[in-house]
This record gives sequence, structure tokens and C-alpha cells, in this order.
Amino acid sequence: MNVGIMSMQRVVNYGSWLQAYGLKKEIESLEGCSVQFVDYLPAPSLVEEIKEHESDGIMKRLIRMLSPAYRHYRRQQLKLGKTFSEFYDAYSSKFLRELGVGSEQNYFPEVDVLVIGSDEVFNCTQPGEQVGYSLSLFGKDNRAKKLISYAASFGSTTIGKLNHYGIANEVGEFLKKFDALSVRDDNSVKIIQELCHDAPEKHIDPVLLYDFPEVNDVKINWKDYIVVYAYANRIGESEAKVIGKFAKEKGMKILTLGFWQPFADDYVLAEPIEVLAYIKNAAYVITDTFHGTVFSIKYQVPFAVMIRESNRQKLGDLLEAFGLQERQALCTEDLYPILESPLRNDIQGRLKEKQAEARIYLRRELQVSEKRRS
Repeated sequence: MNVGIMSMQRVVNYGSWLQAYGLKKEIESLEGCSVQFVDYLPAPSLVEEIKEHESDGIMKRLIRMLSPAYRHYRRQQLKLGKTFSEFYDAYSSKFLRELGVGSEQNYFPEVDVLVIGSDEVFNCTQPGEQVGYSLSLFGKDNRAKKLISYAASFGSTTIGKLNHYGIANEVGEFLKKFDALSVRDDNSVKIIQELCHDAPEKHIDPVLLYDFPEVNDVKINWKDYIVVYAYANRIGESEAKVIGKFAKEKGMKILTLGFWQPFADDYVLAEPIEVLAYIKNAAYVITDTFHGTVFSIKYQVPFAVMIRESNRQKLGDLLEAFGLQERQALCTEDLYPILESPLRNDIQGRLKEKQAEARIYLRRELQVSEKRRS
């Protein structure tokens, strides 16, 4: 069985890599399945990117640029940019190769089954040129004998946005051509119900599905540390102060993964599998990302999730699925009590149930049996 996975594997972040790797390994655990990654064709975005406009006059801008505070800020940004460039280079030249993704794009191969997902593959009303309104991600022009999705997400796209941009009917027609649909969140369930008049199955992210035994071979030399897993420039000054105060009171270092951030004591340009090991061995995790939350749930590390308007929907849904709504930090003052409170003790049981449901779906839709797991 030749299976293609069309996902966000080339998007430069650890979550993209790990979810792609997890789905690949899970499918390869099924008898007779081989996997190749398939690329989508980006298309123009339906949404204009919001750009900041400088309203101050030239003199005000010049005075600010000459101030010590601004020069300090610029030094921080230069260091952040340098370490992110190193991360980008490692991802592009090394991590993708380890995933099995070549430098040349793999468009429209002939496969037995094309699996679209996981991640925000259906998020077609977001700004930026990396994805856009790509109908490839809805199966257009695929050359597969069978087309399914796994834990796909519309992300910030809603039925209202699909109607606003006049693409709801077109998206619905493509979705109706899938042989089976699996999504990861309630928003995506609602959209497909509205467009196709039938409910898709709902499954967990591949990072939660695959067991990652490789993590057991990774040795971490750090002890007593807090991982802050967040995108660059997303941690505000007030948040950084609270995090720093908490770390100082605990006598712990703040560690970021991939690239340096101004509030951190240190960072590690880790291999993707090493990221999970750093999370697993952390004393606490503070995050504002979907996959940072997934990593924390997987290894049941005490964590707090900083809720933003941009992530409220998908993070709220993920936390509710595991009964962890109390881990949401709606303001900086919430961080202390959340981190100090223990995790509920039924996470592993819930996870096992969701893994079993997902594996039944994959075995059924790929029409294969499961290999003996070691």
C-alpha cells in the first residue's frame, strides 16, 4: 500500500515536523504500508496581511531610534534573528531530510491512498503566501485511488469566513469527494456538517497518537528547568516578568527551544525528537501554541497555556477534550495558580481511548492490519 501524506511538513516549526513524523510512523506501523510526503501548490491568499503603519513623524522616529531602550531592543532582535536563521537552516537542510522530505517538491504522485492532514491544512482564509487558498489541500488534481483526511483542521477559518469570501460552495464540493473525513476540532466538525450535511470523525493530533519510543534514547543534561514554548515576539513584557519571577522563586532556569528569546536564560537548537525529551523532563511548561500544549499533555508535565484571541478556539477545544480547561491562563496573574496546581490523573486513560479510536479509523480506511508493536 503506497500512502501519500499531504501536510504542513515544510512549515518551519517543531510542531509541523513532529505531527508529520508521527503520522508517517503510525501509518508505517500498519502491515504493508509505505509512506511518501506530498506537496501542495500554494495559491494567492484571500486575505490581505495587516501591516503596521508608522504614524509618528520623522523626528520622533529618529529620537526613539537613538534612545538606549531602542538600541537594546534592536540588539535583542538581531540576536533573535540570528538564532532563528540557524534554526531555519537546520530545519531546511537537516530536519526535513530526516523526515524523508526531499529538496524537490513532490506534486501529484500516483498513490493508493492520499491522506491530507494533520495540522491546519483546511485553513484557507489566513493571510500569507505560504499556503493561501490552495485547493490542492482539498484534494484538487490528486492522483490517488482513495482520498481521506486525518485530524485536519480549518484553524481560524470559520463557516462565516468561507461565506464572506464566497468559497463555501466550492470547498464543500471538494470535501464531498473525500472517501473519509477526519478532523481534530469542533469548528472543523461544524464546517463539514454545514457544507456536506454529514459529520466527520474527530481524532487526536499525530503527536498524541504515535508513542515516540525514540524519545527514550535521548539524554537530557539539564535539570530543574522551565520550558517556554512560544513563537518569537509573542511573550509580552508583563508576561516575561511574571515568568521570570516564578522561575527565580523556584530556583530554575528558563529554556527556549529552537532559538533564543530575550526573557530566557538559554536556548537549545534541538533536534525535533529532542524537543519532546526536553518537554518530558521539564519541571514546568509555559506555552501559547497548540503543539506546545499537545507536548505537555502527552508527557503530563505541569503546564499553563496563555490564551490569545488567535488561538482561543483551537486551544480551548484541545483542553476540553482532555478535561484540562483549568490550564488556560487568560491573564498573567493566572500563571502562578495554574502552574502550582497538579494535573488531573485521568489524562493517560483518555489518551489511550483516543489513540484506539484513531487507529481503528486508519486501519479501516487503509484496509490493512496492524503490525505487532514492540
